[in-house]
Amino acid sequence: GAMRGQRSLLLGPARLCLRLLLLLGYRRRCPPLLRGLVQRWRYGKVCLRSLLYNSFGGSDTAVDAAFEPIYWLVDNVIRWCGVVFVVLVIVLTSSIVAIAYLCVLPLILRTYSVPRLCWHFFYSHWNLILIVFHYYQAITTPPGYPPQGRNDIATVSICKKCIYPKPARTHHCSICNRCVLKMDH
Repeated sequence: GAMRGQRSLLLGPARLCLRLLLLLGYRRRCPPLLRGLVQRWRYGKVCLRSLLYNSFGGSDTAVDAAFEPIYWLVDNVIRWCGVVFVVLVIVLTSSIVAIAYLCVLPLILRTYSVPRLCWHFFYSHWNLILIVFHYYQAITTPPGYPPQGRNDIATVSICKKCIYPKPARTHHCSICNRCVLKMDH
């Protein structure tokens, strides 16, 4: 009902232009460019109708099919973002340490007394060790799996990627290629 009305409203002007061209006599002596446009228009109509032929698949099915190449591109680009971010954190942390040794340390050696210098040295190295340790723990600890047991909740959704039950607050990670609880990444 409503979908058919919207579709005819959108397709009406294009259909009118094609009918006008056909009425003006372009049927037999149609230039190749126009003939190609007419064939593409007919092919597009067949594709659109084949996506919407089922009463269970509405405009959401067509939108999902239209955005599938974009989803594929994002999945393949996102896969490399994890590696890029890990390298970026390592480079930035190393640059901060290098700047501290090359620029700040000579200034501190001339300015502060020996006990205060020892305190700065100990405190900054302790922070560096903690940062490196906790970052290593964050990137090497696995996120865990959703429970595979029987779910008594009737409204559990199914993951489109791995076809497993997907509890609340769970998402599919395209890098790990599995469902992850509580966005724990």
